Amino acid sequence: MEFNEKQIDILLAAERLFATKGFDGASVRDIAQEANVNVAMINYYFGSKDKLLETFFEWRVPDFMINVDELSLVGNALDKVDVLVDRYVKSMNSHRKLYRVIAIESTLKQRMLTSDAFKKLKIHNLEVITSIINSGIAEGVFKAGNDPILIHSMMMGTFMNFQMNQVFLQDQLGIADDDGYGQYIETTLTEFIQKTIKALLTYEK
Repeated sequence: MEFNEKQIDILLAAERLFATKGFDGASVRDIAQEANVNVAMINYYFGSKDKLLETFFEWRVPDFMINVDELSLVGNALDKVDVLVDRYVKSMNSHRKLYRVIAIESTLKQRMLTSDAFKKLKIHNLEVITSIINSGIAEGVFKAGNDPILIHSMMMGTFMNFQMNQVFLQDQLGIADDDGYGQYIETTLTEFIQKTIKALLTYEK
């Protein structure tokens, strides 16, 4: 889906406001003011605030699709897990505003979680994770019986905990600023998730 410059300005403004005020707290007038456009332009391009939210997520979804072509170049299943987690966390960390929107909306009215774009994203990523697990079983390095839904949920849940509790965790970790916190997520937290997933997949029950 292609968007012109004004549409992107509106989508970025909506992202900022949805992340801070939530969908219900951000009015179309607020978004128009933030994007420096008039309300009529938002209605012309998107029709309604609900449609704007749906379009916003469709616009962002490609950034979160696991890259199958990149993973196909990685030699073995253990290395695929490392690459998968590294790319996933970096993608999520670079779009932290979006994940604030997801957290708020999923808690309240499930708007995003029932959208077609969100379902396609989840199905695609689960299929990729399932493929990695199956290839590891075939290689003899992963044990059978691991649910890809639980693996994906652990990865997402760990990141979301760091996302939603940033002020507290940043203080506890002694990290001075937002950039340092992002760096911690992309290094220490990423390594922890990689080790945890590989431990779960190789654990002999």
